[in-house]
Amino acid sequence: MGKLALSVATFSLAMCLCAPAKAEDTISYKVVRGDTLIGLAEKYMLRTGDYRIIQKRNRIADPRMIPVGTTLKLPRALLKFQPSTARLSSVKGQVTMIDGSTAKAASSGLLLAEGQAVKTSGGSFASLLLEDGSRISVPSNTDLKIVRLRRYILESALDYDFQVDRGSARSKVAPLKSANDRYQVRTPRAVSAVRGTDFQTRFDENTNRDFAEVDEGALAVGVKSGETLSVPAGNGLAVNADGSAITEALLPPLNIEGAGKLQNDISVRFALSDQKPAIRVNIAKDAGFEEQIAEQIVSGETADFGNLDDGNYFFRARAISANGLEGLPATYAFKRRLNSVSGTAGASDEGWVFKWSGQGRGTIRYNFQLFKGNTDGPAFVDETGLTEQQIILSELPDGDYYWRVGSVQFADGETNTNWTPLEKIIVASN
Repeated sequence: MGKLALSVATFSLAMCLCAPAKAEDTISYKVVRGDTLIGLAEKYMLRTGDYRIIQKRNRIADPRMIPVGTTLKLPRALLKFQPSTARLSSVKGQVTMIDGSTAKAASSGLLLAEGQAVKTSGGSFASLLLEDGSRISVPSNTDLKIVRLRRYILESALDYDFQVDRGSARSKVAPLKSANDRYQVRTPRAVSAVRGTDFQTRFDENTNRDFAEVDEGALAVGVKSGETLSVPAGNGLAVNADGSAITEALLPPLNIEGAGKLQNDISVRFALSDQKPAIRVNIAKDAGFEEQIAEQIVSGETADFGNLDDGNYFFRARAISANGLEGLPATYAFKRRLNSVSGTAGASDEGWVFKWSGQGRGTIRYNFQLFKGNTDGPAFVDETGLTEQQIILSELPDGDYYWRVGSVQFADGETNTNWTPLEKIIVASN
């Protein structure tokens, strides 16, 4: 993994593998035998006459005689290219594709081109798959514009440039094959250019600050004073409105006990016992979190996602520091199989009536248990395989009792049981 360089004068984040940030708008080309500037311009440039610009910038005396091995710098803006595309691989909720003054609802599989934009509303998510296999996850409340999406004729170099005007974008960048390939994401004060890494860029409208959090790689950060700040892997950076920078270690992954357990109650809930100022939590259908379905920022003890469809999911949590930087992720796989049950008990002329109701797919059978005195020993009444949703016990000796109902679900070749909490009744003769 190469180092990244960041200039906070304009808050630009750029790779230091080949060329400094100022040279990022050019492509390098090494001259081979037979090359001339006019020939190169005819083959690779939009206008043949622009060879004079290349001659001047590279200080070439004779455009027809260039020493073999000379490295030329060719401005990207002058080069021929083939348009590339970005495919919406996942869409959930209200996602809009914007093309100039035209806006339309986006759907999975839609191809996006240079100059178009994606807008997600609250509770909506999208993922983009690029030609080289790189992916961009677009969470809720984000405006993402495709500034540049092209493959140059020269060396088939890729040029991907995205702009986040609101919200955030997480990029998983495929290792670039050419030193001239470029992948960058802009925020109001940032241009983040990386190779083969997983990083997030954000702009927070409330605090008017830009953020970058990198799980892999290393950053070298240059600030206005000329000082260089080292930001190693597992660290993050925030830039204030005045251009000053804050760097700090990302908070470690949270240990969330029980996060991988089966979720069978009506609401999918996670207990967040390891409290931080706030925690960002996400649920997705895939481990890469490209098919996100829910996101929250939680400051309490519980993350409640409501009633989700049955399925296999992934839960991710990131602790947020006092400076607003999101920590390293803790990710858990869990199953969602709705199998809820609740019950009531009451006395009647026929005896004690216990009723219950349940929700869930597949075949459901119920277990009823009644314990006398305490729950340490075997049940006083233990009925299994019930299809009815009530039981009447006509004769119960005086005493204290504890009861519960279990819902046994048979679905998708699996069996799971969910019990109501133990509840107490007191039987006393009149």
